[in-house]
Amino acid sequence: MANWHLYVCGINHKSSTLDQREPLQLIQNELSKANAVFGNTHGVMESAIISTCNRVEFYFVADQSHEPFSIVEKFYREYKKLDILSNRGNFYIKKDKHTADHLFRVAAGVDSMIVGENQIVGQLKDAYSSACAVKTTGKVIHRLFHQAFRTGKLVRTDTEMGKGSCSVSSAAVELLKLKIPEIESPKILFVGINQMIALAANGLNNIDGRLFFFANRTEEKAIHFARKFENASGLSLDEMPTLLPDVDIVITCTGATQSIITQEMIDNALAVNHGRKLLIMDLAVPRDTEIGKDYHPKIKLYDLEDIHEFVKAQQEKREQAIPEAEAIIERKLSEYMYWFGQIHHEPVYNGLDGSFEAIRIQEITPLLDKLSPEMKEQFEDVTKRLVTRLLHIKIRTSTDSSKSE
Repeated sequence: MANWHLYVCGINHKSSTLDQREPLQLIQNELSKANAVFGNTHGVMESAIISTCNRVEFYFVADQSHEPFSIVEKFYREYKKLDILSNRGNFYIKKDKHTADHLFRVAAGVDSMIVGENQIVGQLKDAYSSACAVKTTGKVIHRLFHQAFRTGKLVRTDTEMGKGSCSVSSAAVELLKLKIPEIESPKILFVGINQMIALAANGLNNIDGRLFFFANRTEEKAIHFARKFENASGLSLDEMPTLLPDVDIVITCTGATQSIITQEMIDNALAVNHGRKLLIMDLAVPRDTEIGKDYHPKIKLYDLEDIHEFVKAQQEKREQAIPEAEAIIERKLSEYMYWFGQIHHEPVYNGLDGSFEAIRIQEITPLLDKLSPEMKEQFEDVTKRLVTRLLHIKIRTSTDSSKSE
């Protein structure tokens, strides 16, 4: 029997609140670094991390002697200096077939906050690429993600799940459009330049008399993006405090770890805008806005949890497609598990780490008596890490051929 398993240990919109997930978020431009740290955690043989607005999930192959949550807990202690033990109850752990089933459901949009949500496939591909870039993936993770991509594509092309607009951005736009008729020729400020902002801007582009402002940390990027729209301009984030009193709507979605729209900015805007109302749509995790929802009667603040509530009643058609989607998922899952079963019999995955560990102990034992207690502990730690890294190299021997399957 193989002494390793495929796990997912994660937290999502179903198992936690936005406040509980925010500290755990891994921002996109650091995901490769996070993958490298997690992939080199003791016991992890191969891995990939998914971090989106609604979930943070760790997919990994690990020795069965290691408890999955303990591995993730160790990662957060090392990478973010964060103790997540108090959050243990919000994490779910799935193994082998149940891990694959979970990822396939995510890729198909069945497990999304918005059923059928179509941005998730791109996010999964980005997450997988980040892991591949730092070589933490191996044949099990490669096959898992590629089969998930196939599953997501089939569900969206062969069922009603992919029909119509069903992303977080499109839901945010629908919610905003219900409010915008009250505002004549609205001035709309977009904070951040990314896919979410692009989708929101395109959705609001045909509003009569609207003016667009795009703010970004890199001003040149904002100016370049604004050229795609009429009556639009780009600016630096440093100009936001001056502009904020003059706009009607703010849509913000950045990867910042601290608030972009501070309480001081809001207070200054309220002081000079002569009672003008401000609607803020915060799509970021962690949130970009420092104030709470009841901060001031002139400020209306929406976040991802509001979008969740808004779309609940609009999911009927896609929910009716879930049985068809699940039939596709089950078929693709059976294909993956047949292959997975064969891998369990390969020597490289079946007990190789045990053989390496036996050799390690045999070789170092004669030396231990010559070392001080402190040196013994350091020597044990170094040689264990060496065995783990050698095991990673052996496991990834078949990486190129697995990618092409």
